[in-house]
Amino acid sequence: MNGAHTIVEMLKRYGTDVVFGVPGDTSIGLYEALYDVNPAIRHVMARDERSASFMADAYARLSHKPGICECPSGAGPLYAIPGIAEANASSIPVILITSDIPLSGEGKQTITELNCEKLFEPVTKWSYLVKHVGKIPETLRRAFRIATTGRPGAVHLAFPIETQRDEFPGSSNELYAEEECATYPAFRTRGSRVVLEELCTLLIKARKLVIIAGGGANHAQAGKALLALAEWLSAPVVTTISGQGIVPDHHPLAMGVTGDNGFHPHAHTTINEGDVLLYVGCKMGSVSTINQTLPSVASDKQIVQIDLNPEFLGNNYRNTLSVAGDAKLILEDLIVLIRGKIAHKQPNEWVERLNKARTSFWEESIPAFESDDIPIKPQRVIAALNRHLTSEAVIISDAGTPTPYITRFLKLGGDGSRFIIPRAYGGLGYAIPAIVGAHYAMPDARLVGLFGDGSLGMSAGELETLARLNIPAVLIHFNNGMFGWIKALQKIHCQEKYFSVDFQSGDMSAVATAFGIKSYRITTADELDSALDTAFSHDGPVFLDVVSESEVAELPPVYSWQQAAKTIALADRESATD
Repeated sequence: MNGAHTIVEMLKRYGTDVVFGVPGDTSIGLYEALYDVNPAIRHVMARDERSASFMADAYARLSHKPGICECPSGAGPLYAIPGIAEANASSIPVILITSDIPLSGEGKQTITELNCEKLFEPVTKWSYLVKHVGKIPETLRRAFRIATTGRPGAVHLAFPIETQRDEFPGSSNELYAEEECATYPAFRTRGSRVVLEELCTLLIKARKLVIIAGGGANHAQAGKALLALAEWLSAPVVTTISGQGIVPDHHPLAMGVTGDNGFHPHAHTTINEGDVLLYVGCKMGSVSTINQTLPSVASDKQIVQIDLNPEFLGNNYRNTLSVAGDAKLILEDLIVLIRGKIAHKQPNEWVERLNKARTSFWEESIPAFESDDIPIKPQRVIAALNRHLTSEAVIISDAGTPTPYITRFLKLGGDGSRFIIPRAYGGLGYAIPAIVGAHYAMPDARLVGLFGDGSLGMSAGELETLARLNIPAVLIHFNNGMFGWIKALQKIHCQEKYFSVDFQSGDMSAVATAFGIKSYRITTADELDSALDTAFSHDGPVFLDVVSESEVAELPPVYSWQQAAKTIALADRESATD
């Protein structure tokens, strides 16, 4: 058995069922090994390496198994950096395998020579060059262990041609996997009993307890425990964008999304009025806290933070109590302790008042949901989408245009449905390839991808991948002919000096049709409703090119933008008065 077959055998023992990648000169040995084990491990060919890494990222988020991607030497690793960096910063275990030039060619100006070990060091938990075939089993065990334990993240391994080609000198006894690290989070840690008792006291004494759930709570699969705790204490739940969907949106304790992008006003009210704020799996970063103004760093609120990574505890606020450990285990332990101390709390006047505010918000949104305006309002698109969502829906969005509308208006039922969006670096071009990864993680789920013009321009090639694999997905393209997010910023802060943000919109349904995808050009609300009916009943990919209203025409629900617009309007009125 040579090195390439040893790599594949180790992946097989870890339960790997799919590898995403792009072929190249240095990877033919690895491809031969993958061919020999097909269909035990399926290889999904992407159209570029960045897309392959995004596929692996989405697969890992939904399967709770490390996502595996591979690429050849030279430009391949350079293209893969955005996806690997996103996964690592978002605490997603992705293992990138790069096939490399021969060790004998080092320093000889060999074509595609690149120090990939150093290239990936800043954006991974571990980056390593495997120089000897005998080290393959122990290296892959270490890779899975590092990727899935502690704060999960990305790992990179480079395999020179000799390491792939040479015969493996060890015995079959060396080819084993650590089963605990085949899924994540591996080796979950509990909080200390003393700290948990202190936390119980804080929560029980709270008059207006608020639970804020971040992406870490979703990664830990802590939804059931979090909801059980919230219901026992009658505590409203607010989420960050990454935490969205952890509790059913129709639940009377679900108060929506907090932060700058796509916020719910009643969520901000909940945080502002709470006296004890329990953050679960939340970094408390710039977006979710609106640059540490919600809550204010000067507030007298008691802040409690639960996080797997001790480095995040108290990083942006002075915490009343910091609890290190796995969110799911800590919440489950808390429920046991609290149920032994107090009876189930009944909903109070405060929660009822918050629910009235929530009801008013949705009632006030109805005109936009039912609008027949042309171009179509993004709110109208999300409202129409909500009517088609069933159990186990996976909604994947790119950063940019769709984000504030999805986070504000999307409704998930808590029935296994998930919402995925790249929040670490906000790179475009994520949604379309991520649909591919999501399909292999949850093949029976209803998949929906939402993206703008900028994102489509960066990932249109993967439309061919969706068509080739006949992946059933609804693809919704917001076509407004611009980098809308940046143009809106130029409107607010640059006195409408629009520069290098507009491009030809065109009929993008024709592009998707050329790749073999059933496609529709949507210009009216009636066409939207009809096309969605068809798309959700079709057994294959469907592309909806929706000519939509831009962020410049009507300011999106971004809190900082709305505040800036109010300040400018006030200054203009004062100037006119003078």
